[in-house]
Amino acid sequence: MQIRIIRGHECTDRPGVAELLDRSGQTVVNLAADRAATGFPEPWHTDTTGRGVRTRPDGSKSGREWYRITDIAAFRASYLARVAEIGQARSHDAPLDVDRDALLDVAAFTTLLRITRGAFSRYVDNSKPVWHAYAVAVRHATLDGHRLIARATADHGRWLIVDGPEEIELGAKLHDVFAGYGGTWQPELPGYTFPAPAAEALHSLLAGNDFYLPPPDDRKPGNHGIRRRWLGATAYAFIQQRRGSTSQPRQLRPAAPPLQP
Repeated sequence: MQIRIIRGHECTDRPGVAELLDRSGQTVVNLAADRAATGFPEPWHTDTTGRGVRTRPDGSKSGREWYRITDIAAFRASYLARVAEIGQARSHDAPLDVDRDALLDVAAFTTLLRITRGAFSRYVDNSKPVWHAYAVAVRHATLDGHRLIARATADHGRWLIVDGPEEIELGAKLHDVFAGYGGTWQPELPGYTFPAPAAEALHSLLAGNDFYLPPPDDRKPGNHGIRRRWLGATAYAFIQQRRGSTSQPRQLRPAAPPLQP
């Protein structure tokens, strides 16, 4: 980030503003183009000589804009508050008077989240690889130094683990999850090797910190696969900590109770 002292004040240009706001350069362009609505500050100084300076139709010259860092800091506080409010999860003000010991089916959980069944299905599909990796590491493997040795069965070129009513394949999706922790698939184990001790490499996974949608507390065979249900307490914790569209990947994903067979 470039900083220049102009008339006694620390200033930065638009790329620096983007860095301070943790937003893209195009976002800064949009904020500046609609100052009346966004409250984006006026530049403290605009270059009129040097590279990049252009001449306007009226003969005036305009170049790189410089903004006081103090002005950007003041704007950032109000701007991020507005962004957080706009991007809140739909469930942020949902009533949470559910029985913490009750088991909620997909329909009930979807209603609490105020999303469609299709959206919830995508949550489940996106979460399954991490759920399965967690189940393998916690219940169906031995962590031996730098190795995770899975208790899997070979079946026509596939490595399978039976986890309650579900069958987990040690295939591409799980390889990708474990690769995110530095794991390399070793079919001769079968399992994975890590550059650090496996328990250390998988610490956040084993702690339940890497779930997005928490794993179900109850699973049973259903008409079209697995019927999943979540405790009211699990749903409550997820809604309380869930972020909306402004959240960053892998942030504030609540730990959940261990998967139950």
